[in-house]
Amino acid sequence: MSGSSVESVKNLPLPHEIVIDILSRLPVKSLCRFKCVSKSWLALTTDPLFVKLHLDRTKVHRLILASRSLHSIDHETTPINDEVVSVQLDFPLKKNRTCDFVQIIGSCNGLLCIMPEPEVFFVFNPSTKEHKRVHDFQNPTLSSLSDRSVHGFGYVQSIDDYKFVKYVCGSTVCVFSLKNNSWKCIEDSRYECQLFVPGTLLNGAIHWVLKHQDGDCVIAAFDLVEERFKDLPLPDALTNFGVLSTGVLDGRLCVQHHQAMNVKQFWVMKEYGVKESWTRVFVQEGYRILKPLCLWKDCKILLAMNRNKLVLCNQRDGALKDFEVTGIPFQFDADVYVESLISPNCSKWN
Repeated sequence: MSGSSVESVKNLPLPHEIVIDILSRLPVKSLCRFKCVSKSWLALTTDPLFVKLHLDRTKVHRLILASRSLHSIDHETTPINDEVVSVQLDFPLKKNRTCDFVQIIGSCNGLLCIMPEPEVFFVFNPSTKEHKRVHDFQNPTLSSLSDRSVHGFGYVQSIDDYKFVKYVCGSTVCVFSLKNNSWKCIEDSRYECQLFVPGTLLNGAIHWVLKHQDGDCVIAAFDLVEERFKDLPLPDALTNFGVLSTGVLDGRLCVQHHQAMNVKQFWVMKEYGVKESWTRVFVQEGYRILKPLCLWKDCKILLAMNRNKLVLCNQRDGALKDFEVTGIPFQFDADVYVESLISPNCSKWN
């Protein structure tokens, strides 16, 4: 901890190491209240080392549903027999919007990247309500091609930076660094987009299913450190199959059909980058759009299906059961986020 933060807890009845250990295990909501107690508590709860320690220790995950608003769901700690309820969140531009749908670009370490209005992007912590706008990209030519763009968001520990990525398909990769508060452009014209949905963060790279100009579809992984693409193989059964999207389940890359007709399977890459490790997962009910979210209670797979319901999938036989939540929107996109104190404002990282 910084000197001022350590001093702030030395005057408490307990040894400061014990106080820090206790506080680092508390929910974000409680810690946010403590910020108002005194300047010393504020110093502690915003100390970068404490914030990172808290993130490592309190892996409280929540679902986030995006429609016209954002809804948070405590799907982990709610007892099995209790009613699960969604809570509507405040978020940037909530009261001054013209768009009917908030888009979630990505989720990482408690930060969400959202698009509440067309081509307006924010990095937002739903637990602390802090946010930062990604300043507009100043290139009229590339900005005019926004309808040909895919996006992604992620963090790289080795450089301690969060990056927002915009790939103008067939043209240029535009990368915004939160740490540097600046844009960088890299020419790359090798891919075409078939589906304009956000990419998936895994292993320090953003993943999309893109099409080479020679016609072959691959998983294009954009490395956030090296800022270049590498190709990952699709399962042989999907090489020439329609439109696909990526996802992540329990730290493993997934591929699923998108806007298909009555498909009853998706794929999980058990060993990253190894084609032979692709494994088919069956579901008993056909879908058009599917997104794997997480393992629920460490056994069943929680899925968002057809943008209108949440279901639990039995891994043994693919049987589905509705995951009932009170107050969810009629149509939605879904993701998972972790409660954290991480600030989107990089001036607070050091």
